[in-house]
Amino acid sequence: MNPGDAVNGTSNGATPDVTLDALRSRLGDRYAIDRQLGRGGMGAVYLARDLQLDRPVALKVLPAEYAAQSDLRERFLRETRMAASFSHPNIVPVFSVEDRQHLLAFAMGYVEGESLAERVNRSGPLSVKELVRLLQDVGYALAYAHGRGVVHRDIKPDNIMIERATGRALLMDFGISRTITSTPSLEAGLTRVGEVVGTPEFMSPEQASGDNVDGRSDLYSLGLVAWFAATGRLAISGDTTQKVLVKQLTEPVPPVLGERSDLPRALADAIDRCVRKDPAERFASAEELVETIDVARLAGPEVPLPIRLFAEEALQAGLVLFGGVFTGVLLYIALGTLWEGNLDIILPVVLFAALVWGRLAQSGAQARRLARRGFGSADVQRGLSAILAEREAERAQLRADADVVARRRRQVIVSVLLFAATYGVRWYVLSYQRVETSEGWYQVSNTGTYLLYALNVTRGFAIVALLRSPLRRPPGEWLFGLFWLGPLGRLALRSAAMSSGGSGGGPGGGRPSEPDVVAIGSPSPVAPKMQSRPPAAARSDGAPIAVGGASVEPFPSAAIGEQLQRLESRVASLERAREQRE
Repeated sequence: MNPGDAVNGTSNGATPDVTLDALRSRLGDRYAIDRQLGRGGMGAVYLARDLQLDRPVALKVLPAEYAAQSDLRERFLRETRMAASFSHPNIVPVFSVEDRQHLLAFAMGYVEGESLAERVNRSGPLSVKELVRLLQDVGYALAYAHGRGVVHRDIKPDNIMIERATGRALLMDFGISRTITSTPSLEAGLTRVGEVVGTPEFMSPEQASGDNVDGRSDLYSLGLVAWFAATGRLAISGDTTQKVLVKQLTEPVPPVLGERSDLPRALADAIDRCVRKDPAERFASAEELVETIDVARLAGPEVPLPIRLFAEEALQAGLVLFGGVFTGVLLYIALGTLWEGNLDIILPVVLFAALVWGRLAQSGAQARRLARRGFGSADVQRGLSAILAEREAERAQLRADADVVARRRRQVIVSVLLFAATYGVRWYVLSYQRVETSEGWYQVSNTGTYLLYALNVTRGFAIVALLRSPLRRPPGEWLFGLFWLGPLGRLALRSAAMSSGGSGGGPGGGRPSEPDVVAIGSPSPVAPKMQSRPPAAARSDGAPIAVGGASVEPFPSAAIGEQLQRLESRVASLERAREQRE
């Protein structure tokens, strides 16, 4: 990948037009500039702190040639002001523009994370869930911009940031790249022929030919970005800019399912439809793309955090229980009749059993907390099933990776050979490194002792490597699903609900109609549909009103009237402010 303008990208070694000291001297009254974060075809990016608002920002300084040309400077300022008016959770915000002493720069939000290009180069293709999240987030951002008549025209992995804490994708550089004109430059990753602006590997055919573009051009670029994120490779590439542009105009993009067989058919079809050469064959809008993904339920159900924490707790407790039972059986077989009356053996076993029981009691306490928060047995089982499905999807992705399969095959071969070799070592020790001291008793030399320790350690590693494969479900997870997703798990969850005071019954297991945990995701550009709720009527006698089975005290009618008047006044002022901004 060519280096782009990612907020925290790496430098490509180009010499900046403005030195760090000169930048500090010109902007030091507003920003405390820390260091350079990266550099691309659009200039250098610095980490700075806004001294007035005391917040970190990414300060992008454009090359001096753009500031020196009045027409480019005016267009850039106009487009950047337009981008600064955007307010969307999936768009990196633009805070301010600096135009002083032949210096042109703008401050944007600093994203603590990495670009999509860096993410794929660091850890390989995205999982199905991550890929769906990427398409949804960027689709929401494009729908917001296209609704305001703005076409990005430079959608590429370097212009998409992945927030480290949340995994949210944010699109950057809206309304900026299209204001720049220059000569073709492959090193910078940008091609500009007259008004043709963009990155060749992610440019739509109509954009490459210099035709007028609309939002469907951005969808083509997004499809190529998704193709790259799904496979880790460029869908269209070439030795020169001209060759890449010719391919964009003439060669169809290979079906992504042929490169990534574990993708759901609906997801693969959506990506393939985005990269059709004819704009009329693509999605008509970004909203249609997002709706198609939503209808296909590709994102899967949102599992609340409390259920995820319970799943980890229950899985660990199950492993402890399995290990305890397995160890107890082995001890009983090995020690036999020595158990009876031997406190040196019984007391450690009792201690270990108490540890296992305590671990299971912690899981039971967490199950009761779930019930008190309103999660019934059906809710929990649906969440646990979704978590197991996520893990299986991760394994399916690994099974589709030929490199991972080849490494696993080599690991199995090496483990089998090592395990077989331990028998040869054992035969050598028993034959040449031990002597019989008395009838039935043997003494092993120091060398033989070390070899016995080594062969048992090797056997342990080999057994773990053979049994614990990243490509198939482990035994502990299988037992977890067998118990918690079956009637025994349902019984345990309902028992926990009853002991906590909850009902635990019904289709939702007693969960309230309004959840106490809100899944925070990327909002749709269209106003979300709100569940209607009948208004509560205040009784004239001031008696409590039953709402959802609970008794609450009503507001006095005078207080309600005052609240409504203040609310209407506030809404009116916000509407006036919005009209003034527009």
